Amino acid sequence: MTSMRLSLVACLFALLAAAVAVTLRAAPPFTDRLLHDEGFWGDGRAEIAIFDGTEKRYGTARSTEVRHILVREHFTAEARVKADDWRAPGAYPVIKLNQIITVPTGTYRYDQGHSAFWRVADGTLLKFAQTTNDSCGLSYKQGDLAADGRAWRYRALTYWEGMNEVDTRIAPPPGSLFYDELPFRLRLLDWENAAARTAGFTAPLMPGVIGSKADRLAWPAATFTVTKNDGTWRVRVEHSRG
Repeated sequence: MTSMRLSLVACLFALLAAAVAVTLRAAPPFTDRLLHDEGFWGDGRAEIAIFDGTEKRYGTARSTEVRHILVREHFTAEARVKADDWRAPGAYPVIKLNQIITVPTGTYRYDQGHSAFWRVADGTLLKFAQTTNDSCGLSYKQGDLAADGRAWRYRALTYWEGMNEVDTRIAPPPGSLFYDELPFRLRLLDWENAAARTAGFTAPLMPGVIGSKADRLAWPAATFTVTKNDGTWRVRVEHSRG
């Protein structure tokens, strides 16, 4: 893996900021150029990036390690899991991003994972899954987009009272995004066109689902500002979670 590929991932992941929700103005200016770049995906290898950061837990900033594993693989036709045989009838390519997060907190640590899967044909997020393992217990979440793209089915199994088993369906607004997909999704921006929009662009943004508690799916509006400085692209995201 080249240093350029690493630095691009690090730049986009580190520069997600937050502030306030705004009214939806325009669809995000994404392109499918990277999705279909055989020079990038065609060697069968994965891109791996490791980040050092901090995350506040129990009122203290904790040293955190985040690993990103990005790879193209094939889904089975119906079950939406990794196909044993990519040549099987109906199998189709997806891009997978695994985020692995480790946060020591003194006497124990959090081990969390998030997987997102985009259909290569059009960049649609089809599925996400998330796990949290800590000394209190285990939680698992999964989201699946309906075949017609009109609704998400969200399921969660957690150790929290009142949300031990959740199964809901909800229709997302047009152009909706999930915060946890941004480390890859922002790489699909048409950079020059996005930067040319001096007011940036807005999109409905579901806050992150990485955590042990069940979530309520909702997409308040967020604003994205794209700028270029000394050859480096910078994305600022302002949204409701602050």
